Amino acid sequence: MPEEMAIDLLRDMPGGDDFVDVTELFAEAGRDMEPEDVLLVDGYTLMDAMGAFEIGEPRMDSGMILQEQRKPPFDALAPLLPQEVCWIIDRSFSCEMEWHAGSTLAQTVYTLLYIHHLKDIDPDTLMPEVTPDPLRPRGLISIVLRASVLGLLKSCDLAWRELSKNKVYEIEDWQGEKCEVSLLEGITTEFIIQKLDTALNWLRKSVLPISYVLALSDRLLLRKAILQLLKLNPARTSELRLLISTAREALNRIRAHPVEPPSSDSLAYLTFDPYITRRLPNFMPMRVLELPPQGETWNAIENLFEDWEELCLLLDTPCITTWVIAGTLHIWSPREQPQCAYIRSLTQSAFFDKSALGRYPPAWLVDRFFSEMLGISYAMIQQLYQKRITYGEPAVPSINEIERQITKLTLPHVRSQWSNPPRRRRHLMKSVLEWHDLYAAIVELTSQIMPANDEDVKLISRITQAALLRRLAASREIILSGFQQELYAADERSIAYWYLAKTIDVHLTCLDDLLQTISQDFLGWPEMLFQFDFLSALHIMSIAMCALTSRQVVTSFRRMSLNFVKRYKWLFRSEFDDLVPVDPSPDFYNYSPEVTELTQDPYYSPSESFKLAGNVLRGLCRATYVVGWADKWANERRDFVLRLAGVAERLEAAPTNNEDLTTFDHKVLRWDPQYHPWFPDMASGDA
Repeated sequence: MPEEMAIDLLRDMPGGDDFVDVTELFAEAGRDMEPEDVLLVDGYTLMDAMGAFEIGEPRMDSGMILQEQRKPPFDALAPLLPQEVCWIIDRSFSCEMEWHAGSTLAQTVYTLLYIHHLKDIDPDTLMPEVTPDPLRPRGLISIVLRASVLGLLKSCDLAWRELSKNKVYEIEDWQGEKCEVSLLEGITTEFIIQKLDTALNWLRKSVLPISYVLALSDRLLLRKAILQLLKLNPARTSELRLLISTAREALNRIRAHPVEPPSSDSLAYLTFDPYITRRLPNFMPMRVLELPPQGETWNAIENLFEDWEELCLLLDTPCITTWVIAGTLHIWSPREQPQCAYIRSLTQSAFFDKSALGRYPPAWLVDRFFSEMLGISYAMIQQLYQKRITYGEPAVPSINEIERQITKLTLPHVRSQWSNPPRRRRHLMKSVLEWHDLYAAIVELTSQIMPANDEDVKLISRITQAALLRRLAASREIILSGFQQELYAADERSIAYWYLAKTIDVHLTCLDDLLQTISQDFLGWPEMLFQFDFLSALHIMSIAMCALTSRQVVTSFRRMSLNFVKRYKWLFRSEFDDLVPVDPSPDFYNYSPEVTELTQDPYYSPSESFKLAGNVLRGLCRATYVVGWADKWANERRDFVLRLAGVAERLEAAPTNNEDLTTFDHKVLRWDPQYHPWFPDMASGDA
């Protein structure tokens, strides 16, 4: 008996058998020290030590077991009621969704202790029960619950494999540390599905109350459907939709007939140990995570199904611009529960993994690049290329090089719409130079072509606009993302709106030129009209906000010019010097005279500008061309435009003339990206 007690005590020790009690060692070393004495080491100060952790940081105490945290040893075969098994499975879904939300496996999935005792509940190794309990049959644990746990682990394994493809970033987007715990990597999905089917069959033949048979069966069916969804190639959209429908039906039945939580003295609560991280190898201490209410878990799973459905819609839409619109809408209008990293990675993989959308060669990207933006097929450009002056000699750059550049830029451009916002912003800053390099290459190539007629002249003009439009759109998104991510100081906002307005102005000029040369029969014509009206309203609002916030620029010109170069360093890279000039030029010297001219114009009214922008946006929502390339995302885009119109209406409370602008109180502007990612709210009547 004493030996058994010693073993149990060791189990409770942090570190298990490897734990060494050093209390006496520290007590002996500090015996000669007075209270409040501190030992200092050369080269390592008290500030260095305190900087290593937060005062009161609970993770620093993660190895200490408080009395209220002590629990009896876990018995994997302790009999459970069907209600308790239902509750355990429900909470296992909560663990899984919290991992998808960005927490670690050790904080979530691994807290379910059955994961660490799968061998103990294997029905093939268990002795027959001497006195079976009809209310608590062992099969509930060894067959039903074990199958659910196996399905949970395999689901995490399949998701982990997708997440580890480097489409999303570990630590930033998801946590991949397995803590040396198996996710059943060596076991096939088909084997796990077979175990789930066996459990379903066992339930059908059991003598349990029919209500619990149905409740447990629905939970196993939900686990099975999620496992199959994770396994399936998303390009098989018809099968994907069928599985989503099956999973949603099971989820709806679960939500319609919720199971009450077990009583406070139930053994079910011992199946989860939030302090399991103490016994797992981790590279850093972790906080104890409190799982969300069960309703939030079901909402998260429903969101997961909706994201899979959206992926089906995207895969059925062979249009690059539509993909970009769908992705940017997620950035511009983030929902309460954003897309999880798994879906964002899967979407990027589905867009291109050796082939575009699972069925098109890379050359398809080049053709869509020109056809969607300009209404020109790549074949037409290749024919025009034959008319170059230096026929028979290699062109610099060649059309094949431009084709490779377009493919190289288009892939990450689309994928970046499903990156996290800071990563997307960094990608866009890098891509501005690359798009401008492509623009310069196309300009150089078209300069070698001898047009045979006016149609060739128009065609050449349109070709050069494609890369320019991409570069201008990237610049616009970089500036706007700075507002959404709250990167600008108060004295930087006016400058940001100023350069945003200049960028949009050049973009509008390009669109106007294209609208003069492109036939209205072009499929992308409605999208061009939408972009023109939307950018016109955004241009008006940007100018008004530049004027409204201009008095917040109180730093010296030298300091602000240095800040401008630092903030917009993506426009000041030395590589730009060897290319055609950038338009608009990032010349900060133009800011002061242009803003002074704006704020001294006696006829300019910020309030009327916001009113005009709101009218343009509301008119855009009523127009038939609001759909454009948005396709099935037209309603979401319309909602965003209406929301922006509402923001403009609130900002009509701004000063009605520039004279009132001098006394405007900037404190009434409330900058909150949750309200709107680009513009502030204004308290009515306070202006």
